[in-house]
Amino acid sequence: MTLKWTALLPIALLVAACQSASPPSLGPTPQPDSMCDSVRDSVTHQFYSGKSYGTESQFNPLSLIINGGFDELRVKQNRDIFNLPYGSMFHTVFYTVTHPEPVLRHYGYQNWLTHEVFPLSLKHAGGGQWTPNYELHLFAGGMTYYRTVEWYEQHGIGHPRLAAGFTVYAWHLLTEMIESDGRCCEDEDGLTDLYLFDSGSILLWNQAWVRRLLRDRVEFTDWPGQPTLALPSHRLENAYMLAMLRVPVPRVDELRLMTVMGSAFLIGPSVRVGHELWFSAAGGYDPAENPIIDPRTGARTATLLPSGGLFLDRNGSLLASFVTRGGASNGPTFNLYPGVIGSGRWSPGLWAQAVRGGGYRYGVVSKLGIGLGGIRAR
Repeated sequence: MTLKWTALLPIALLVAACQSASPPSLGPTPQPDSMCDSVRDSVTHQFYSGKSYGTESQFNPLSLIINGGFDELRVKQNRDIFNLPYGSMFHTVFYTVTHPEPVLRHYGYQNWLTHEVFPLSLKHAGGGQWTPNYELHLFAGGMTYYRTVEWYEQHGIGHPRLAAGFTVYAWHLLTEMIESDGRCCEDEDGLTDLYLFDSGSILLWNQAWVRRLLRDRVEFTDWPGQPTLALPSHRLENAYMLAMLRVPVPRVDELRLMTVMGSAFLIGPSVRVGHELWFSAAGGYDPAENPIIDPRTGARTATLLPSGGLFLDRNGSLLASFVTRGGASNGPTFNLYPGVIGSGRWSPGLWAQAVRGGGYRYGVVSKLGIGLGGIRAR
């Protein structure tokens, strides 16, 4: 297959963000704020501060790619990561990004603009797909990109923005591959994400003014899953992405309003418990399935089912969570993150999940954010 120039567009946009980054306004002699600079020029701690407990202790590029790239397995029955059609999946995505014109023409330019790009449709006949594009890819995905920048900065990696850009694009590429199921050969949703919203999130969040909007009192971070290889089935379980946004309630210091988005979309109050702990209770819905509603174009919709969750975090780093459902067969799921049991280097994460239809799953997870576990059928 001949490489089309359009396949290089996301990479070109990624590198272009090097020139678009704005210099920081702090300090008398501002340092360069570009993905081209080395870590020695600037180190920030707005979205990642290297906490030794909770979800932040498990955050790293590898756990990000696994949680994000395999998040879509939540809505699928086949989770055997050694038995997925990676070749045909990659072919679908590669064909899509190298043939944008026929892909969009077959889907319909009007449908694409109203369903995927601009907020001009509702959840009907494939509409409303712009919602996750803005909410998850442009907004939450952009935060995670810059969080990865800060991880690379704090670990002494040169060119942290460029490294973070390639890391999150590996995540996004794997996401689109898993979502495609290897169905040949066009995927307008993947095209929209990779070309517009994923690259756009990097360009947007490289602007200092965007980060300043959230600098003072707004909390924005990731509360991901604890991905676990279940033996002997080789199924990857409990991998998911969940972004948390929390804002203060005027005149009430002990109460905040929080929402999570990703594997579930929940909203509710957070109450301070002691000096560093926050307890949150939220309700909303779970995108339990992502079925194809038009075999000709591959257009999808989301099946939304009620869900709820309880969360305990310390300074924004999640310590424990209980969510009632999260995908095709995931029932009530309890996650306990490092820093709750044990001490020092030996403080693993644990999780257990009821399977809808009978049985349960479980796992023990290291601070690398990856673990081993098993499945017990009813």
